[in-house]
Amino acid sequence: MKPLAAIVLAAGKGTRMKSERAKVTFPLADKAMVQRVVDTALELDCTKIAVVVGWKKDTVIAALNYNERLSFVEQTEQLGTGHAVQMAMPALKDFSGDILILCGDVPLLFSETVRALYARHQSSGAAVTVLTAILEDAGKYGRMLRDEKGQIKGIVEYKDASEKQRKIQEWNTGIYCYQADKLFQALARMTNDNEQKEYYLTDTLSILYQEGEKVENLILEDLMEVSGVNSQEQLAELENIYVDKTRKKWLNSGVMMHNPATIYIADDVEISADVEIGQGCVLKGKTTIGSGVVLGPACYLENAVISKNCTLLGHNLVVDSLIKDYQTLDYGSRKIKEQGHE
Repeated sequence: MKPLAAIVLAAGKGTRMKSERAKVTFPLADKAMVQRVVDTALELDCTKIAVVVGWKKDTVIAALNYNERLSFVEQTEQLGTGHAVQMAMPALKDFSGDILILCGDVPLLFSETVRALYARHQSSGAAVTVLTAILEDAGKYGRMLRDEKGQIKGIVEYKDASEKQRKIQEWNTGIYCYQADKLFQALARMTNDNEQKEYYLTDTLSILYQEGEKVENLILEDLMEVSGVNSQEQLAELENIYVDKTRKKWLNSGVMMHNPATIYIADDVEISADVEIGQGCVLKGKTTIGSGVVLGPACYLENAVISKNCTLLGHNLVVDSLIKDYQTLDYGSRKIKEQGHE
């Protein structure tokens, strides 16, 4: 299997967020959006991950956990997605394999979906494989263009599309996998002859098609995965969807919850079956909860170990602490950084 690398596009400002903060640094369920995207690349064993930064670049870099596979490249001018990928080329100049293109403001794309995209790319022998989706009305998304044989021949951006093209229901999610050498060749042939006067990465598909290369696709089933964040409202909506999925995972694993919509459970929390969680509880960090535990209402746990058959009566605060088997915490009591927690 060829080695795999990733380019994460994270240079934009995000003006509709109504904030001076770099959009990709906003947290979704306690983790920066861009960190979630990088985590996906790491799960796929990408040997190199080039993050394209621009607006408030230092804050974007600071939002990411250190990893030796990460490198950062700067896009000083916002000249389009194609230009952003060009900026990452020096970081991958000696790389030979396949390259994923991921968006730093699309935080809920499952690693399983990207793995399926990569598998389709490898099995088909395509120069590029794009993740597409279908909607009756695809809004302002770029439309997929196909030839008379049904093969993808390019993508037209909405602003450049004809009325007929705008009726196409298949659209581009902005997630790709390229053969590295084919990507480099296509980038060198891009122009900015379009409405926006930008260098569109989408143009590389038509360039490769015209050179006789195969362009493949994978159709996405769950559109939530590629929901980008363009406003505070959209961020809140996505966070609600994500947190609800996490709750449902534990509900379907034998955990009882009272008024689940009021309960927050973070990514790294582990909960055994036969646990009962009261309304208003917040579970964060590397918290572990053993079987038979009862959490009363409004408990806050962070990096806590709650051993089996413990009872927290309610409004308890447990941070960086261990509660041993069969213990009961009185209503409102706290345990913070107590000995015995590892």
